Amino acid sequence: MLSTGVRPAALLRRSGLLLFFAALSSPLLSQTAPVSNPGAAGQLQSDPAAIQAMQNVMAQSGGTAAWTGMRSAEEAFSVLGTNETTPHVILLLDDWSQETTRYRRKVQGQSSPPSDHNGAPTYLATLGGRQVTVPEFDQARVLVGQLPAAAAEVMLRRSEYVLKISIVQKCKESDICVDVYRTHGPALPPIPDQQWKISQATGLPSTVRYQETTIGQVPGPVWKEVYFLQYAAEDGTVVPVSIGTNFRGQRQTWTFVSLEKNPGFDISQFDSEVAR
Repeated sequence: MLSTGVRPAALLRRSGLLLFFAALSSPLLSQTAPVSNPGAAGQLQSDPAAIQAMQNVMAQSGGTAAWTGMRSAEEAFSVLGTNETTPHVILLLDDWSQETTRYRRKVQGQSSPPSDHNGAPTYLATLGGRQVTVPEFDQARVLVGQLPAAAAEVMLRRSEYVLKISIVQKCKESDICVDVYRTHGPALPPIPDQQWKISQATGLPSTVRYQETTIGQVPGPVWKEVYFLQYAAEDGTVVPVSIGTNFRGQRQTWTFVSLEKNPGFDISQFDSEVAR
């Protein structure tokens, strides 16, 4: 079992991963909410070019068959925040085998129990010492920060996602910019849930920003930004192994430790593992 004091560099050396893609020396995306003009109301069909870009993300991440055959994953990352000197390990168990959100997260070394998100429309969160009801994430947004190819597979498979070539992102010629809308009615929402920048050179996403779930009255959407800084081959797939995040100015670096594919969703086993 992983210890909380391990160094990310040592973890990568032990894993024997071949780092082959270093992305992004560019600054973080603006946290300003995008101005959207997705087209005429009721235009719920995805753009063929956006679909192709997402299909290529899976193809360049180890192949479409590898990702369509994966329905759950157990992941471990070493996480280091700004001004922190000792990383902590986060264990994740994601299951996207059904049309629901199901995931469980635990920070090793902390006494709080694993967070269990069971696919219900809402869940209870603690805010200021009281419990409040919070809208549940959809599975694609749960996955996108660590396994973007899995998120692409979910969005291509499920009909509520609409993919559009972005007309509002600042998109370089070397990128393909895709906006992702999660539809709940006969028209596109005014702004997307996710915004992707995909490198034309590699076919892999370099940046994704997505709306975070918010509690209470918030003026406009709140965005989390994810930077995929390095990718590596891991057991027949290609996954991000160095990830930068920015949420309301709080920045973290996530360093890949391990990935187990299709472990199933054994809650008791997962709880036992994170309790050690």
